[in-house]
Amino acid sequence: MMRTWRVGTLSMGLSLIFLGVTLFLSQLKGLDAFDTFFAWWPILFVLLGLEILIYLIWMRKENSVVRYDLMSVFFVGLLFISSLGFAFLTSIGVLGEVRRMVGTVERTVDLPEVREAVGDGVKRIIVQTSGPLVKVDQTPERSVHLFGSYRERAQEDEMPEAPEENAYAVHTIGDTMYVQVKQPPVRQGFDSYYPYMNVTVVLPQDVPVELRNRDNQLMPIEM
Repeated sequence: MMRTWRVGTLSMGLSLIFLGVTLFLSQLKGLDAFDTFFAWWPILFVLLGLEILIYLIWMRKENSVVRYDLMSVFFVGLLFISSLGFAFLTSIGVLGEVRRMVGTVERTVDLPEVREAVGDGVKRIIVQTSGPLVKVDQTPERSVHLFGSYRERAQEDEMPEAPEENAYAVHTIGDTMYVQVKQPPVRQGFDSYYPYMNVTVVLPQDVPVELRNRDNQLMPIEM
């Protein structure tokens, strides 16, 4: 009696089981289960190749005819193309951008405070900003005080990363003190975002103050 083997049926069955387990685990672990699936998809082709080799060896022992289950082979090939496409999109960062767009929230955090004494030889203070909104206030004390807030997008389970102490820079050259408020990092891509930073600079009231933008042009001082 001639037996007929349909190559691809076993591979499709195992693929469906693997895909079903992945979908079930995704309900518990989220997208990490899909990442595991796309990392191990070449095993499906190893199974298909082993299935063909086993059936070819079995043909020599029995009067068997090898046939291919075209639907099963098509299904495995479809998984291959889909996984290859997802792997390509992941490698160029598209999937990461999509995930960030879907699962982000906006939060506001406080910037680190900076306080520095103003020497008696300082006759002028220049505040330079690269983009953030700067509000200037005055105090009778001979000191510079900087503080503010930073609004950023972040994942729902993560805290936004506020700039550290390098958000400001204070330098004294001769009789002039330079207070630099740096521009926050800008995220590029599909989820491009310009973070909002609001800074207050408290300066001595007996020292002249100039506020300059990134083009070194004078700006009106908001008190």
